[in-house]
Amino acid sequence: MSIWKRLGFLFTLTVPTLIVVGFFLGGFWHYAGFLWAYMVSPILDEIIGKDPENIANDQVNQVAQEKYFDFIVQMMVPIQVFLLIWASYEVSLRQMVWWELIGFLLSIMTFTSGGINVAHELGHKQSAWARFLAKVNLMTVAYMHFIIEHNYGHHVNVATPLDPATSKKNQTFYQFWWQTVTGSWRSAWQIEQRRLSRKNQSMSNPWHNQMLQFMILPILFFGSITLIFSYLQGQFIWEIPVFLLAQSYMAFSSLEAVNYIEHYGISRKEIAPGRYERVNPLHSWNANHLYSNLVLFQLQRHSDHHAYASRPYQVLRHFDQSPQLPYGYPVMILMSLVPPLFFWVMNKRLEAWQAQAYDAEHIAQIVKATA
Repeated sequence: MSIWKRLGFLFTLTVPTLIVVGFFLGGFWHYAGFLWAYMVSPILDEIIGKDPENIANDQVNQVAQEKYFDFIVQMMVPIQVFLLIWASYEVSLRQMVWWELIGFLLSIMTFTSGGINVAHELGHKQSAWARFLAKVNLMTVAYMHFIIEHNYGHHVNVATPLDPATSKKNQTFYQFWWQTVTGSWRSAWQIEQRRLSRKNQSMSNPWHNQMLQFMILPILFFGSITLIFSYLQGQFIWEIPVFLLAQSYMAFSSLEAVNYIEHYGISRKEIAPGRYERVNPLHSWNANHLYSNLVLFQLQRHSDHHAYASRPYQVLRHFDQSPQLPYGYPVMILMSLVPPLFFWVMNKRLEAWQAQAYDAEHIAQIVKATA
């Protein structure tokens, strides 16, 4: 991997930097983080282009073990915690007019939604420390059950009717949002219930039941911030919990928009009642735009991630045979909010995938490429 690509992952610091700078500049600059992600990044994707390069096989193990890449992801967690505490403090001072507050909220949401991606990467690691950091980041957006359902539900059932995080053809994002938010919550409870049952432990014991912990911890986090700054201001600051809940809602909704586009209409072949073919890189939409892949820790190389979930982000591979999105995630997220446009762009691509999805020769190419 080139030194420029290694350094390129530091572009993930752009949005939090713009949030802080934009706040002190004031006015329309409060929108800087949001506009950078959803307007400037797509332009950079088109200017810089795509990145089909994969790490050479003889270098994969070395690059996968480099601590530099772990450090970049892990440092994003304290940055997110600090940024939310600082943002809450500024909200407690009530110095922004309503339209500035909206811009500040949108920019904060842009960063914390990316924080769920950070938690996603950390949550797949074997390290107890990395998984702890993943839970901390998910706590800040009140979506801690994601670490259970994503790892033990979504990755098992992706591209099947059993997966609430797989969107169907002609299903709007708004219909999918309800399906995935409620379905993933139920799935996480069921997974946790099975885990505790195997250990003969009670679901009602919060020391054992992670789902109870995951409900309590965000309340404690948001409540502590609210009480501390309310005490300092000498009155209850109701804007703080509203702000924190709003950024949480918007952050996890952004995550689910990503799930929506990553798996839109894709389905695995049922080889026996209730049994499906093994996941391969044909079963997720892929995007290989260089800039957005750098800031998203190569999440857009999603086909390889689902085929090999334990692969660190820095060595995820691109496969030409995978179904390809026409644009990077920022554009696709905005497009998903306009269903007729999204269907017009994606359905013809989905139908092309469906035409070759069960083609034996095409599947053989995928298997050979991933060997």
